[in-house]
Amino acid sequence: MEQKVIDSIIYSKTSVSAVEHIPHKQGIYAYFLNSRKDLGMFGKRGEVIYVGLAEKSLYGRDILIHLTSGKTGWSSLRRSLGAILKEELGLIAVKRDLNGSKLRADKYKFTEEGEDNLTQWMYTNLKFGYWVSDSILPKIELRSLEEKVILAMKPRLDLDIRTRSKNLLIFQLNALRGICREEVKRKFK
Repeated sequence: MEQKVIDSIIYSKTSVSAVEHIPHKQGIYAYFLNSRKDLGMFGKRGEVIYVGLAEKSLYGRDILIHLTSGKTGWSSLRRSLGAILKEELGLIAVKRDLNGSKLRADKYKFTEEGEDNLTQWMYTNLKFGYWVSDSILPKIELRSLEEKVILAMKPRLDLDIRTRSKNLLIFQLNALRGICREEVKRKFK
């Protein structure tokens, strides 16, 4: 089954800027670097960098969260890309909820300008592919399938608790995200 999912993801792969119709259905998706961009150790041109699942709606997860400025605090993909591109894009990490009293430095986002810069970078440099389930799968089955796809595709930005031990870049990625967390903590004091 995971090969069917991977084939669908690869077959449907298109530039993020060209994505028009993403189903409002559950599924598994992947983000790839386009043929012009390289993230050094975190991904070469054309490589898959992130795999995720949408329990309810691919459109809701990918367009309304991953590809929307201001939503970094709810998107591991955006937090990882932002941490990697922090200097290049001039990103400044801030608290996700500026009105709340709880810190949650691990759920950082970036300033409004930084969020816009990150979104523009994603639309310019990423491709997106997906698979939609023929029927609604129970969460446990969907997560199991996602785990198998992650293990097969080996995305460089994988931080999933079930598979991250297989990611050889986990320490480097966590260190970069740690810089963002510390920046938020310094500002919150």
